[in-house]
Amino acid sequence: MRKTLLTLLTITSVAVGAQNPIIRDQYTADPTARVFNGRMYLYPSHDIVSPVEPEKKWFSMEDYHVFSSDNLTDWTDHGVIVTQNKVPWVQRDSYAMWAPDCVEKDGRYYFYFPAAPRGKERKGFGVGVAVAQHPEGPFMPMWRPIEGLHGIDPCVLIDPKDGKAYIYWAGMGMWMARLKDNMMELDSEPQQVQKLPEGFKEGPFVFSHGGKYYYTFPWVRDSTETLAYAMGDSPMGPFEFKGVIMDESPVACWTNHHSIVEYCGQWYLFYHHNDYSPNFDKLRSARCDRLYFNADGTIQKVTPTLRGVGVSQARSRLQIDRYSRIAGGADIAFLDTTNYFLGWKTVFPKRGAAVEYDDVDFGTEAVKEAVVRVNTTRPATIRLSAQLAGATKQSWTADLKIPATRGWQVVRLKLKNAPMGINNIKSELIKGTNVEIDYIGFDMLPWEQGAFVTGQYRNLFAEMGYAQADIDAKLQSAFDGLFFGPNKVYFEVGDDMAYISDIKNHDVRTEGMSYGMMIAVQWDKKDIFDRLWRWAKRYMQHQQGPRKGYFRWSCKTDGTPNSQGAASDGELYFVTSLIFASNLWGNDTGINYLAEAQNILDCSMQKTGMTDVAPLINIEHKLITFTPDPHGGQFTDPSYHIPAFYEVWAKYADDGRSQFWRDCAKASREYLHKSIHPVTGLNPDYNNYDGSLMRRGGVLGDAFRYDSWRVPMNIALDYSWSCADRQWQQQYANRIQAFLYSQGIDSFVDQYNIDGSQPADILEAGGYKKLRHSVGFVATSAAASLAATDVKAHEFIDRLWNSRHEPYEDGYFDAYYDGLVRLFAMMHLSGRYRVIEKK
Repeated sequence: MRKTLLTLLTITSVAVGAQNPIIRDQYTADPTARVFNGRMYLYPSHDIVSPVEPEKKWFSMEDYHVFSSDNLTDWTDHGVIVTQNKVPWVQRDSYAMWAPDCVEKDGRYYFYFPAAPRGKERKGFGVGVAVAQHPEGPFMPMWRPIEGLHGIDPCVLIDPKDGKAYIYWAGMGMWMARLKDNMMELDSEPQQVQKLPEGFKEGPFVFSHGGKYYYTFPWVRDSTETLAYAMGDSPMGPFEFKGVIMDESPVACWTNHHSIVEYCGQWYLFYHHNDYSPNFDKLRSARCDRLYFNADGTIQKVTPTLRGVGVSQARSRLQIDRYSRIAGGADIAFLDTTNYFLGWKTVFPKRGAAVEYDDVDFGTEAVKEAVVRVNTTRPATIRLSAQLAGATKQSWTADLKIPATRGWQVVRLKLKNAPMGINNIKSELIKGTNVEIDYIGFDMLPWEQGAFVTGQYRNLFAEMGYAQADIDAKLQSAFDGLFFGPNKVYFEVGDDMAYISDIKNHDVRTEGMSYGMMIAVQWDKKDIFDRLWRWAKRYMQHQQGPRKGYFRWSCKTDGTPNSQGAASDGELYFVTSLIFASNLWGNDTGINYLAEAQNILDCSMQKTGMTDVAPLINIEHKLITFTPDPHGGQFTDPSYHIPAFYEVWAKYADDGRSQFWRDCAKASREYLHKSIHPVTGLNPDYNNYDGSLMRRGGVLGDAFRYDSWRVPMNIALDYSWSCADRQWQQQYANRIQAFLYSQGIDSFVDQYNIDGSQPADILEAGGYKKLRHSVGFVATSAAASLAATDVKAHEFIDRLWNSRHEPYEDGYFDAYYDGLVRLFAMMHLSGRYRVIEKK
């Protein structure tokens, strides 16, 4: 909360590339694709190495995830939707959650899955149903499987002609039956599918196209599975065998399992292969390729590709090992054979070795840099060329001169007259030998997965060429200045307490105290953390009464309250930093950090329906309040919205509200879309829950001022940790940096109307009423570079690196707010602001 003391007292008194495999952080077999509400959803099974010793050489699946995409390029993992030990009828620890399906009927989503039933008298597989209001869940499993259905690999067809539902499955033959309208009971006796070729068959997938019904299935005609199909005139056949859609795997992956779906006018075949497990074909990964029909309705054979489908963005990491074509002796190999999920590299052994990669979108603004992660012991030259899709000759060529790296390095090279639009690109070695390339890309290349998945953090300072020793020294200097220097804001009290002071306002705020605790746990400074917490708990936290669990947002440095009310951002940071402290140091060293975090959350949720106080989160909107009271609970502050914090709570708070916190993260991201100006990237200090301006007049509220500085940094944090809103956050980072750049990268000011015009009134700070090029805003705008794709981000990072936290010419100096957000931004850009996992 960032305002003058008097003002706040007044207010308180009244928020992956289009290549195969398509999912790259876990095994995903038996992919069933479905289109719901204009979006592609993928329901695969989830291969794991069995924890049961006798089963380690067999298929093992304990749960199901669902993924979705609107472009077949970027896939969102919505998490686990069904798990074996939470289904009433499934045998515990049976690890037999095989190929599923999901369909929609009358606004409800029915997820069908096979599993091993409980009970000695029950053998084989049953098929269960879980029901949800949304395609990503949450799904509620029914208490028993479908009566009369015994087998695996369910597929459900809803006939487009009359809306009747049919279910197909495998088990001692291939079977089908009609479903009742409730979608959970058979409406006919099971009937065996006839006239299919001899040989093992499983995994039926049935769909309708052009008035015909296609019965498709994996079929072993020799030693491994093909994908084959038959056609008929009704959902129950009879079906006439037509042939093979996809031949056997060339590397003898024994199974294949698939689905076929139309999306945006194009048909696609989803299938699986053991890409990430070359030596064990029971760990498989989903793929996708285009599928085409002949004029007579028969299906053209599909050749598996590495390139896959969809358009790749030039400003992303192009894994050219997922090539469209390869020539001249080029080859691919795993980057690390101890961790196949790290992917592949392209090996160029000699001159003339080349790979081509199709459908790269360079956009409408020319890229300015090529970025190559390369390993070569000698200098080399890669010729990079581009050809517009559908053209017959190259439209652009550039020779990338690469120095000897002697290990993996990211090399950046300036470009001129770069292509635009959608191009096919070619990479050819024209000088040197034995060059290895991990990826090629253009401009900033923000990461495509968050730390929740990868456990990795981007060091943009290092990418910019700064030495790690200099980075470490820069951060240490900023930390020491805040906590121990002549302009410090940290003050110890007695043997076991301390506070962070907003020096210019002569008070202690929950904002600063919780920021200090977050910095301390990130730096593994337990003594500092514990001291701050003890002071906050003693002087700021209400221990009884209607505000129990909340914190007085402002106190004098002797602990005397300036206000009894809370500011919600303080609680946000207190809870998250306490959870991290619990994960890092445990709960048996004098402070039970997790219990303290849970107490804040429990006390907050207990305030629903109270008169003078409110929950920290507005329950209706699932958005954080400005202040948790009747007045401040009516609106929010965009700078309080850090969706990734809620994901931390969902994972580690252990308070029984995991789904609620995940819903809050989703709602917070959606709110930011509505809250931020679509051209400038600016947001108001406060606004309504629907993102609209409050329009209450006065200097506070509708303009971008001190609170708002934090939004670029908060969105960068959410991008770095979660990356759940990747496309929009990249656009946001580019947008706000472009606006500030247009104002002058060395002269943009710290207050604007959200349309970019100058505000009529300037908000005072520290006794000064003046627009400034504030170091705090320089820092947070640089932090946005974690999500940016435009090379302007380099200049913002440089400005932060070269910034000096010192008094302005007129004497104004903000040791507190400027200092804290500057350190946070440096932590972000050096990869030092992390999700602290439980040890």
